[in-house]
Amino acid sequence: MGYPDAITDNVPIDKGYDGFRRYHPPCHICGTPVNCWNYVSGTKYACSECRVILASLEHAKKRESSADKQTKRLDRAVKRISRVTDIDPYANAISYVQENLNNPGWFQSTEEMMVALELFRRKVVAQHQVRVFEYTIDFLLPEMKVILEIDGSIYHGRDRERREQIRDELISEKLGCEVIRIPTDNINKNVTLLLPAISVVLRNRKRKGSIRR
Repeated sequence: MGYPDAITDNVPIDKGYDGFRRYHPPCHICGTPVNCWNYVSGTKYACSECRVILASLEHAKKRESSADKQTKRLDRAVKRISRVTDIDPYANAISYVQENLNNPGWFQSTEEMMVALELFRRKVVAQHQVRVFEYTIDFLLPEMKVILEIDGSIYHGRDRERREQIRDELISEKLGCEVIRIPTDNINKNVTLLLPAISVVLRNRKRKGSIRR
């Protein structure tokens, strides 16, 4: 490594004013000499300009990959809804989701897309991925005064349960809304039951006197 490799590979070497060696292997893309403190034979070195280009290409590749992943999620969401109801009434909702498919942080699961489609179809005013304190909530339904969370599973152990309860209480107090958690299994079984389920939860809480006013 270092000096012996550079000599073997005919890599230019010089010494700076500080007396330390500088190695100048060629950029593997454009051939421009690269200034580095060490040299390892077989390493692909890149100059600063080519690194910028490579970073840009990598970023574009990740965006493309993310867009493809979101498109597949939307396809799955549409197929799952089609199993339980006619998909035609969802046409405008699907167009809305497609237009917002790559919004930062949006639609982190197929189930979130299904919920968005159902809410839009039902003309429910909803805000997605709302930041409250250091938390992010899945959906805020301001007219219904509901914070809707879509969970893969409800809680994981007592510590997690307590943290989630504290989180829900803080958010509920801040927004003056009820926190309702819907398991993803229920969304996948029949998302058209989402709004009736929310209504049932609100009625039960009101009957018990636990609903926030």
